[in-house]
Amino acid sequence: MSGTWDATILLVHAVDEGGSVPIDAVGNGNAFDVVASVRIGRNLMQFVDSCELFVSVRNLSQSNTLLRRHQSFALTPMEAALHQELQVKFDDEWSANEGDVLEVVAAFKVTAGANHDYSLARSDPFVVSL
Repeated sequence: MSGTWDATILLVHAVDEGGSVPIDAVGNGNAFDVVASVRIGRNLMQFVDSCELFVSVRNLSQSNTLLRRHQSFALTPMEAALHQELQVKFDDEWSANEGDVLEVVAAFKVTAGANHDYSLARSDPFVVSL
C-alpha cells in the first residue's frame, strides 16, 4: 500500500477502444486503449503540479517494443488523496503476427515543485488475433 506522500499505479491493462474491461486479445492492427488506475496520496496531492504516464506495449513473442506513448495530465492540488483512471489511446498503426503475446509496461511520474515520485506496473499478457 502506498503512503500519503506516494504516487502509485495500482493496475494497468489494455482495453477495447473506449472500453474499460481488460482484454485477452486484440485484433492485429486494431486501435485500443491502455487504462492505468492511479493513486496519489493526500499529502503529495497538496503540492502536485502535473503527472505523466509513459506507456510501452511490448511484444513478448518477438522481444521488442511494439508501441510507445508519453502523455501528460494536469493536476490541481487538493487536500485529499486522488484515485483516478488515466487513459492512453493507441491508433491502428501497428502490426504483429497472429498469436504474438503482448504486455503493457507503464511508468507513472508525479511532479510536485522540484520533487518527483515514480511508480511502475505491468499488465497481464494479451494475444494478437486476426
